[in-house]
Amino acid sequence: MSKIEDGGSKKSLVKVKSKVETAVEAKSRPARSVKKERVVAVSPMNNNRRQRNKSNILNERDERPGGIIKDKSQVHSMAKTQPTSERPTQDEKQPVALSKKNSEIQAALEIQNRLAKKLTRNSERRRKLAHTMETTAQNRTQERIDFVDFANRHYTDMQGGVHKMKYTKEEYENVIYEAQTIFASEKALVDIDPPCIVVGDLHGQYNDLINMFILLGRPPETVYVFTGDYVDRGMMSLECIMLLFTYKICYPENIVLLRGNHEIARVNKKYGFYEECLQSIPKYGEEIWAMFQRCFNNLPISALIATKILCMHGGLSPSLITLDDLRNHPKPIRNPFRGIVNDMLWADPDPSVFEWKTSARGSGFIFGTNVIDDVCTRLGVELIIRAHQMCFDGYWVVSGKKLITIFSAPMYCNLYKNAGCVLKIDETLCVQMVAFVPESAKVEQVIEEKNRVWDACFDNID
Repeated sequence: MSKIEDGGSKKSLVKVKSKVETAVEAKSRPARSVKKERVVAVSPMNNNRRQRNKSNILNERDERPGGIIKDKSQVHSMAKTQPTSERPTQDEKQPVALSKKNSEIQAALEIQNRLAKKLTRNSERRRKLAHTMETTAQNRTQERIDFVDFANRHYTDMQGGVHKMKYTKEEYENVIYEAQTIFASEKALVDIDPPCIVVGDLHGQYNDLINMFILLGRPPETVYVFTGDYVDRGMMSLECIMLLFTYKICYPENIVLLRGNHEIARVNKKYGFYEECLQSIPKYGEEIWAMFQRCFNNLPISALIATKILCMHGGLSPSLITLDDLRNHPKPIRNPFRGIVNDMLWADPDPSVFEWKTSARGSGFIFGTNVIDDVCTRLGVELIIRAHQMCFDGYWVVSGKKLITIFSAPMYCNLYKNAGCVLKIDETLCVQMVAFVPESAKVEQVIEEKNRVWDACFDNID
């Protein structure tokens, strides 16, 4: 018994010693790099757990089709005798979450590729536009055109009906670049002295513009204030804007060009001007249209005649407190969506409205007569001249002669038999209406009726 006990004690000492040596060796080993999510200590007990987990996984289901393990004693023998081809592959063991994650990564990569392509297209477009501007500056110095002869050509080459002028790329670039330089030097509010003529919407009716210049005088003989909407709707928007820009280059002090709501990119791309540019010069049409937009962004918003007559395209804005709000407004103004500039391009008067109301146009406001009275008193002006609305008589008077709407495109789009109208303002600020009556069978009677209306109008602004 003693021998057996001694032998057993020796064996137990050996076991204890081996455990101590194992613990010492584990402490002396260098630390392993582990993941932050989970730290696992290596021990004989963990090895036993791994073996048990492995056997449990094999106990659940035989990987062969339809084979279910019923006898746990078969686990190790089946694992040894199972052919390599029938053993489960790594792909088959992937969880569903991993495949879902891969699909999300693939979708994200596709979105990233689409964005990269879009950025590439935009950068290419910017590069082309920058190249166009650089080429424009070079052409302006190398092939500078005679702007006076260029303006006179619009009269000598004119024909009845829709007769398109043929402009070269160099002519477009020279005219737009020079005009943009002048507009950039002007403030958003331009001061002008009488006498002058105020003109409303033109909308590409080039023949009516030429007739007006012939009847009332060309610049610099006559000073003009145009209130915007030179393009869209009509068939000859390019001819209108190119002639007006040329006059601005030749006689910058004798013609004022204000911005209308159709001198906004999102508008004139939809209502005809963009297509007209593409038809005029297909290879460079989009670049020419983009150059026009940069020029339009520098147009002034309003004009003040002798500190007493305020002109704009649309109407008033609740943000307009003083005239300095306009004078100090920064330019260029790119695609205005809200604020004082947007309101003055889109607003309309309505005598039935009190104060302000949201416009059905989707932009700007509708304002009542009390707003007109308050603004005239606050700004110290006696008359507001605006355009923006078609009038069958060519004009519309609101709020006891404090606001006049004029429309200068007779026979608008060949759909209406409306008259066109402009306002002549002399040195004493006497306002006279000049109407362009469309031809009809009773034209003499119409002219007589209009003359009777004119005689009753505006001896002065009081």
